[in-house]
Amino acid sequence: MSVRWQRRTHGVSVRQEKIDPMTVRLFALSIAIISVLMALYLALTASSVRLSVRLWSLHNEMAEIQRENGRLGTEIARLSSIPVLIERSVRLGYGQPESIEYLIVGGP
Repeated sequence: MSVRWQRRTHGVSVRQEKIDPMTVRLFALSIAIISVLMALYLALTASSVRLSVRLWSLHNEMAEIQRENGRLGTEIARLSSIPVLIERSVRLGYGQPESIEYLIVGGP
């Protein structure tokens, strides 16, 4: 061996093996399968994130509707109280009846 060869390879002999084509195909197939599985996993994760965002949005909307419902319930209770009803009836021109007449309806 010449000194020139030893300088190029740093004293380590270079192996010249040929790779089996079947091994290359299996390696490429395994890389392709792993890539497809990773893409499916990422798609599933993205779908899960979108669903979580939508669920959070619906939860916030439901809380807002419940607050509005409570506010409206309080308003209904206030407007249906006896003093408010008496005040409204006086404003509309209603008053205490002077006489009450009953109508008796006969049965068959």
